[in-house]
Amino acid sequence: MHVNSPRVLVWPNQSIFKHGILSGFPATFATADQLTKFLLYCRSKGKSGWPNVCFVIWESYAQRYFELPPDQIELFFEACRHVTMPLRDTSNWDNRLSAASGEAKQRMKGKCSVNAIHLALYLYSQNVTRMQTQKFSLRSEEFPERKAKKKGIDVRFIETFLTDIIKIIGEPESKSLPLDKQNLSLANIRSLGVIFTVYTDNQIRHLDEVLQQQTHASFCGFNKLMQSFSALQIRSWLLDHIHANPFTSKRCLMYGKAVYTKPGKLITRRSIDNTDVSTSTLTRCRVMINDHETPDGHRMVAMQYVCRQILVLSPEVLLGHRVHVSHCNDASLYFLSSVMSVTAKQCSRSTLVTGPVAGTIYLTGCVNVRLITIARRVILRNCHGCKVYLATPSRPLLLGGCTDITLAPHNTFYSGLQGHMQYASFSLAVNKWDSAAVPPLNSDYNDEKKVFQKMSPDQFHLFSIPFNTDGTTTVSLYSLLRTRKTHRDDHDHKQSISLEKRSKACYTSSYTPRCSKEEL
Repeated sequence: MHVNSPRVLVWPNQSIFKHGILSGFPATFATADQLTKFLLYCRSKGKSGWPNVCFVIWESYAQRYFELPPDQIELFFEACRHVTMPLRDTSNWDNRLSAASGEAKQRMKGKCSVNAIHLALYLYSQNVTRMQTQKFSLRSEEFPERKAKKKGIDVRFIETFLTDIIKIIGEPESKSLPLDKQNLSLANIRSLGVIFTVYTDNQIRHLDEVLQQQTHASFCGFNKLMQSFSALQIRSWLLDHIHANPFTSKRCLMYGKAVYTKPGKLITRRSIDNTDVSTSTLTRCRVMINDHETPDGHRMVAMQYVCRQILVLSPEVLLGHRVHVSHCNDASLYFLSSVMSVTAKQCSRSTLVTGPVAGTIYLTGCVNVRLITIARRVILRNCHGCKVYLATPSRPLLLGGCTDITLAPHNTFYSGLQGHMQYASFSLAVNKWDSAAVPPLNSDYNDEKKVFQKMSPDQFHLFSIPFNTDGTTTVSLYSLLRTRKTHRDDHDHKQSISLEKRSKACYTSSYTPRCSKEEL
């Protein structure tokens, strides 16, 4: 994509504003004043609180001042780690945590840390849900003759509360000063970059790197000697360059390269390059890819209206891409590769099988969908009757509108699974497939059985992938799917252990013969 104006595009980080918002979990405590006090408290705790705050410091402050229940304290902290830290870092910590036991494990858990400013900005971003219920006075509403293009809720949130965001990250001694007299250090700008994505020169860059360039430094009030920026000029620069995310699934479906899909056939890079646009539009089914115009980290495969088909995408097509699926019915979709994220909307009576998902897999408005995945985070919203076979290091989130969700351990493998897990730096020393989190604002919160249940061991079965892929994995990776050792209800604990024993027993048994690519 070649963008002529503006030269630099800045948009809200989609990992936070799309997949990191825990709607249904009240965050009324996350005001600018409260979070400023929290950062002052972190600074007073020395190395255990600044620049990275340990879990035990966050826990004590949240219980005393935010009055949060223990499960929400852990949930907010865990979600912040997964959306702001690289997967390799969290996996290494999980490995160390799983190797410990008893009191040593509790001490290690208390030492788990995240950047304090990142945590404060993540908590403040939870207020984006207020934009859905409150009306804010925008320039386009005050001056109808100057109406701008329709803006997303995340962009409107940044424009409305950017002053408070700058106030949160500012230095303590200058917070009482007006904005035009405040300065932001280079470290503060780096922390601010966690909620922004910056695109320039056809690539994604860090915010602090762009602001230090000669073409932008003068407009941001950059003092090279003090290594600081003017807070007021930073605010003006961000407002001038804020933009909606240009690499969305809608744009991919409109301007991406069409892929002709033949039911049951493996989609490879060669088949994409040889696709004729005239043949790809013969059916309503649309499969598009945008890697010819998109920088790394935002490449996407988008598909729509895949009905009564078996769709298989090869690893060379999917590796490192984001996957977007919408309005698919009675379909079997296989994404057997390491992908950045998976989003499925308005699908029904379909099967989704994915390789390791380095980010979030997000299902919304799905009915009777079977999902088999290994993912860093799993979020379901407004889903009904779905069966989820998963392995995940974080608690699955079942947000508002979810009913009759069935959870079970991961139940399949394919030839390239081990290599893809290594590529994504995936480690599942901690597996929380059976610890779903339900928001208290869900109408069925008091009766979790209406929201989800664990699959009965008698109903658990293997899922055999009916084709071969390149790779050396011939046995299960169940050794990576170890159970967490926590104090739980006896019945639930026995059911989880029974399910995992059955899963392990099924894995050691032989699979049904698989078909080759030619037989499909």
